[in-house]
Amino acid sequence: MIFPAIYFRDRPSQSNSLQQGRENPSFLALSPHLNTSILQTGLIKINTMILNSSVNFAGQIYFYCDPRKDVAEGEKFQHLLICLAEGFLELGIPFYSNVNYWQQPDEKAEYLFRHHPEITPHDCSIVVFSNTWYHLKQPLPEDLFNSQRRYITVYLDGEDDDKTYSLKPEFKQFDFILRNHYNRKLNYAQNFHPWAFGLTNRILRELKDVPSFTDKNQQLLVNFRHWKSGHPVRNISCSQFIPQMSNILPIDNYIDSSNNRPADGYHYLQWLRTGERHYPTYYKRLKSSAACACFGGFFVPAWPKNPGDLINRIGKRLLTRLKLKSNTIVQWDSWRFWESLAAGCATFHLDFEKYGIALPVMPKNWQHYIGIDLDNVQATVDRIADDPGILESVATAGRLWALEHYTPVPTALRFLETIYQKQRVDDIKLEQNPNFLATKN
Repeated sequence: MIFPAIYFRDRPSQSNSLQQGRENPSFLALSPHLNTSILQTGLIKINTMILNSSVNFAGQIYFYCDPRKDVAEGEKFQHLLICLAEGFLELGIPFYSNVNYWQQPDEKAEYLFRHHPEITPHDCSIVVFSNTWYHLKQPLPEDLFNSQRRYITVYLDGEDDDKTYSLKPEFKQFDFILRNHYNRKLNYAQNFHPWAFGLTNRILRELKDVPSFTDKNQQLLVNFRHWKSGHPVRNISCSQFIPQMSNILPIDNYIDSSNNRPADGYHYLQWLRTGERHYPTYYKRLKSSAACACFGGFFVPAWPKNPGDLINRIGKRLLTRLKLKSNTIVQWDSWRFWESLAAGCATFHLDFEKYGIALPVMPKNWQHYIGIDLDNVQATVDRIADDPGILESVATAGRLWALEHYTPVPTALRFLETIYQKQRVDDIKLEQNPNFLATKN
């Protein structure tokens, strides 16, 4: 189907929804310890992004959240949906859901996602699912992909592996699949686009007041929950890099135990409904640390290029078992990566360019994060030893970059821009080839 153009208007002068977003950007979570010029620069960038957005969305959005009532709240934590919906809320874009979900921690205690029985997907312009639905033992809604539908279907794919589309081929029918862990060296279908975990207001609240870099503990935080038997990228990276870095920065490897659950009512609620991922002590330790290791993922072979291919998955298991590495990694994204950036830490991961890591907006190595080349770890250690001040510059720039591009408002705008740009491309193809619809279908 060609996406219905009635839902987008080219370059409005102003809209009420975008005006609301301009007045209340998530970038306000910036630390008061940042100097005024940096703060103003960041706010101007967010405002400019809103004002210069190429779309003025005139429709409504329908979310399909996990409808189960017989499971713990933490088992149906839907971070990707929450980040997107919080952005739409700030922009004043109306959205609805199949169930009430994610009660707001304020006096009104209203749900972020609200179910209105009179509103159905057919009343909306975009229908959104997340990979949580993949795990439910129920089919996709009947006639979701009806050829006469007037809405666009989007699947937010935060799945760790790439088997979804081979095990359940119906997921290939979505108009857009926004894929976390995207790797540009691999081949995906045309409806795939890179996406990211990003930052929700829950995380931003914990990382709002970040001390200046000079007041931080000059230490490297290395406290993965899944360690040793976890990700091979993490294990190999840490075994090669951490011992050498310990000569420059002391290592803090304390891990919060699930037995040390928060006692405070608000934090206990967040701990419960995030699946035991919310620890105030962790956030405190993170924002008081100068640097944080965020390695994660699996090495996969250079061939075949299809990440869901059985041979590719077998190659992945062999590389893991033999403790070998390659120049292509999957399952590399994490909440920790974004939390570290927002906390003003010098954030360590592998070199995104070398290992094929792709994001909608890419960070620059040695400017926004420090990406390591496992074939030359010593080069990274030597550069930091020769220029210790680079940790502060990377930490400061990385925080600004993450808050500018991956907080809820920029995420929501990018979501709409992705759909709009695809629609424009199809419109142009249709103008050039009147038979385009037939060849597309």
